[in-house]
Amino acid sequence: MITRREFLELSGATLLLLYLNQLSFAMDTEEIFPQGVASGDPTQRGIVLWTRLNPKVHRCHQKDLVVQIAENPEFKEVLSKKIPAISINEKEDFTVRIDLDGSLRPGRTYYYRFLYAGVPSMTGRFKTLPERAKEISMAFVVCQNYPDGLYTAYAHLAKEDLQMVVHLGDFIYEKIYGPARVPGRDLSLPSGEKVSVNLEDYRYLYRTYLSDPNLRLARAMHPFVNTWDDHEFLNDYYYDYERKVWGYFVEGHPVGEERAKILRLRQAAVKAWIEYIPSRVKVNMSDEDPLKWVTIYRDFDLGGLGKLIVLDERSYREKPPCSRRFAAKGCPEQEKTSMLGKEQLKWCTEKLLKGSEWKVIANSVQFSRSQTDGMFGSLDAWDGYAGERRKILELLGQKGIKKLIFISGDRHASMVAEIPNDYEKPSQVLGAEFVTPALSSINAMEGGWWRRSWSNYKSLEELQWAEMSQNPWIKHINSINCWGYSVLTLKPDRVECTIYSIDKYRENAEKVIDACFLYRPGLLEKA
Repeated sequence: MITRREFLELSGATLLLLYLNQLSFAMDTEEIFPQGVASGDPTQRGIVLWTRLNPKVHRCHQKDLVVQIAENPEFKEVLSKKIPAISINEKEDFTVRIDLDGSLRPGRTYYYRFLYAGVPSMTGRFKTLPERAKEISMAFVVCQNYPDGLYTAYAHLAKEDLQMVVHLGDFIYEKIYGPARVPGRDLSLPSGEKVSVNLEDYRYLYRTYLSDPNLRLARAMHPFVNTWDDHEFLNDYYYDYERKVWGYFVEGHPVGEERAKILRLRQAAVKAWIEYIPSRVKVNMSDEDPLKWVTIYRDFDLGGLGKLIVLDERSYREKPPCSRRFAAKGCPEQEKTSMLGKEQLKWCTEKLLKGSEWKVIANSVQFSRSQTDGMFGSLDAWDGYAGERRKILELLGQKGIKKLIFISGDRHASMVAEIPNDYEKPSQVLGAEFVTPALSSINAMEGGWWRRSWSNYKSLEELQWAEMSQNPWIKHINSINCWGYSVLTLKPDRVECTIYSIDKYRENAEKVIDACFLYRPGLLEKA
């Protein structure tokens, strides 16, 4: 529901669209378009549009699908495209994606809907990227395990005035980690297993996650730019370059260690992601090299204000170093491992060094160094790949680049930090990192895992203060009852970031500000 304050803040068109879309949840459109509509990967002149038809309805009617795009919610002067009935089938799980790149105008707000058998879908909205911008706002989210909590945060995010939403990964969780923490969100994989073992398991998860009306509403109201983390495939996976297959740390997984089975599972996970996530990525599933099946790292021109650089920090990473991954003392191998792989690292550094505008890096795992009482919190994050991180920072420091922003996830906590040129002997600030909390997945307070390694601290608050004091570049941490999303606003001379916390256990929970920071080149401070 919309509060009185939100009612006054929202524009008339936004308010009307929210109202009509919420009404659609109780209409025939739900039966025909059960997973709603979505848009993704906006450019100056295009977008990727998406929907999925109910297979039973399509098998019964066998009608063509029509998509309409207009610059007004009344759909006057529409651009219309038809998708033949024969092209909508079980091969793609009845999902439909349309790339309109080159068909639209820069810096415009568009509305779209699908029509099937005379019934319209809910109405979607997106903005094309401007050619020149004075200000751009984007939200970023991460980690939305469906059984762990409600998607109340998405209800608030749907009302924001945004250019786009950047999803940093863990859109689904491939494993059932236990009973649901809120009623009505239990999962049961078609295979009967507790972890996904085939394509139908992954598809089931996407369909179930998208049964949530708040997630559908957010995807209708804003275009998403997605990358992935580990749970879209396998928890904490990495690439074994010798065996040319992905390795993982899931004990007792049904696929075992057999290379052919792991590769089939990878194909299933990638196919399901492509089917349900509207994006413009390179796909070649027939290539002999598994690393060439899909390339999701890509970049976006933010109207001359900056570049959004979207990384893939799972597919090419080597196995994390040292004898343990969490609460680890570290080892020399941290200087030798690669997170990005050779090709992506080269591509990334070229993007970072080109031009003087802001560089916003969509970064799935924490970039900042964090060592408490001599132990690294996670070598699954960039601390496990410290040598590669150091090379990137040295290069940026030499070039005097200070308009650097990392938007990060995975930690299941909010965090704000400076990015120094050198973590051993910092002498200048190159940028800032903003870590958004999990949207619904459990945090350290719920999981209690911090007690196993830092039992000398009486509370999580005490541990957080110790982490900040021992890592002076870290300016804010909250792992306690914090879930939600963040909004980043770029302006020519500064970047503002507000981190919002929304109680995942309450359907009507309000959003509260967890942290608000301002970064000017070389200077991070509270707003």
